[in-house]
Amino acid sequence: YVSYFVDICSHHLKLLPFLASCSLYFALWLPEPSWVSAGVKSLPLLSLVWFLTVQAWGDGAWTPAARRVRWGLMFSSVGDFRLVWPQLFIPGMVAFALAHVCYIWALGLRPTRPWLLLLLALAWAGAYVTLWPCLGGPYLPAVGGYGALLAAMAWRALARPPPHLTVATGSLLFVASDLVLAWDHFCAPVPQARLIVMGTYYAAQGLIAAWAPRTGPPWKET
Repeated sequence: YVSYFVDICSHHLKLLPFLASCSLYFALWLPEPSWVSAGVKSLPLLSLVWFLTVQAWGDGAWTPAARRVRWGLMFSSVGDFRLVWPQLFIPGMVAFALAHVCYIWALGLRPTRPWLLLLLALAWAGAYVTLWPCLGGPYLPAVGGYGALLAAMAWRALARPPPHLTVATGSLLFVASDLVLAWDHFCAPVPQARLIVMGTYYAAQGLIAAWAPRTGPPWKET
C-alpha cells in the first residue's frame, strides 16, 4: 500500500506543471493574437510532453503507443500556437490533423467495432451538413477532412475495452471542444466559447497523455 501511495503521489506531482500552466492560461486570459498569448496557450501541451516522457520512462512503459501520443501532443502544441492568429487557422488544422493521425496510430485498429465506426461516421456527417452553409472556399474540404480524422480518433478510443475509459473520455471531450470551436468560428458566436473550448480541450489532452504510459507491456519486463 505504501508503494502504491508513493506511485500515485509521484504521478500527480508530475502533472503539476500541466495544471499550473493551465491555471496560468486561464488566470492571465491574454487577448489574442499575440506572441505572448501563443506561448502561454502552448505551455500546457509542452508540459504534457514532459509529463508523458518522464512518466513513461519512469514506469518502464516507453512503448510505441506512448511515443506516438507524444508526437501527437507536440503537433497539438504547434496547432495551439498557430490558431492564435486567424490567418493561420488552416495550418493550425493541419497540425491538429497530424496529431489525430498519431493518436489513431497509438490506439491501433483492434478491436474494430464496425457499428461504432458507422455511428460516428453518421454523427460527423450530420455535423458537417450543419456546418456546410457556414463554410466556404478551402474550409469546405479542410473541415471535412479534419472532422473525419477527429471522428476516426474517437472511434479508436471508444472501441478500446473498459479499462481504457481515460482515453475514451478524452476523445469525447476533444470532439466537444472542436464542435464548439467550429460553430463559434464559422457560424455564430457561442457564449463563453473560448472558456468552453479551452477547458474541454486541455482536459481531453490531459486524459490522453495520462492514458499513454499505461499501454502495452512495460519494456523493462520484456
